[in-house]
Amino acid sequence: MTDSKEYIRRINSEIEKIKISGEPDELYKPIQYILNLKSKRVRPILSMMGYRLFNKKIEKIYKPSIAIEFFHNFTLIHDDIMDNASLRRGNDTVHNKWNKNIGILSGDLLMIFAFKMLEDIDNGNLKEILKRFNDIAIKVCEGQQYDLNFESEKDISESDYLNMIKLKTAVLIGFSLELGGLIANQKKEITNKLYKAGELMGIAFQLMDDHLDVFGSEKFGKKIGGDIVLNKKTYLMIKLLEEASEDDLHDIKKWVKTKNKEEEKIKIITSLLKKYDIDLKSEKLTNKYFSEGMKILNDIRSDKNQMNHLKSYFENLLVRNN
Repeated sequence: MTDSKEYIRRINSEIEKIKISGEPDELYKPIQYILNLKSKRVRPILSMMGYRLFNKKIEKIYKPSIAIEFFHNFTLIHDDIMDNASLRRGNDTVHNKWNKNIGILSGDLLMIFAFKMLEDIDNGNLKEILKRFNDIAIKVCEGQQYDLNFESEKDISESDYLNMIKLKTAVLIGFSLELGGLIANQKKEITNKLYKAGELMGIAFQLMDDHLDVFGSEKFGKKIGGDIVLNKKTYLMIKLLEEASEDDLHDIKKWVKTKNKEEEKIKIITSLLKKYDIDLKSEKLTNKYFSEGMKILNDIRSDKNQMNHLKSYFENLLVRNN
């Protein structure tokens, strides 16, 4: 497999084979619903690609990679409840389609199914894999709490934000790649490199998401400037608040409090971001993390063709819809 669509097809096919059904319907239907929403399946694809760097018998990585996808979707169900979000991938969120209590419980069950996908690992790494899985799960929860804290905290630094997105997003990207190496029985030196490369890429992808929300096109898949309207404390806004003059800070704070005039608000804040070259600084920082991740991949001895496929996949993720 070299094409991401083929990976997605294979992952979806394997998910369909897993019996996620039972009574009462309200417990299982939401899980089936969120898993059937259109998804890029980035994390299980990375697990499979990480495994194929060292081993072509890919069947062993199917269930472990799906464990990552189940865990990721569990976090989405709960995050949507905390954010009071109404849409996920262009469709109703689980709690919006059913209710919050059902969302919490079905999310919990999906997390249990994630662990069930690890039951049949037949190599000597099971203990290490479970330990790493649990450590990463804790970090993801820490990241989500920091993100919630940021909603009410006024002074968020660049390092605060980078740490939050590392925990909330990047560590799971890193573990996805690392898991492939663990299932392939690679030495810790190799699996550590896979993790670090994925973590760096994960930070780069989140920074690019922030950037595209303001400077992307409608092809990006969501309203341009949505983060500005919602006053989200992204890297862009944090840097703007750090570097703006007193007069511009006064204007920014006025627009932050403005509840209407959305288009004008987007226009003004975007122009200020460009005035202070925050768009260029954002791209520079994104490329820095991406390049560091690529450098680590270059230092891993593996199947050359498969490594080239992995690098191409990362490159395509970074330039998506730009």
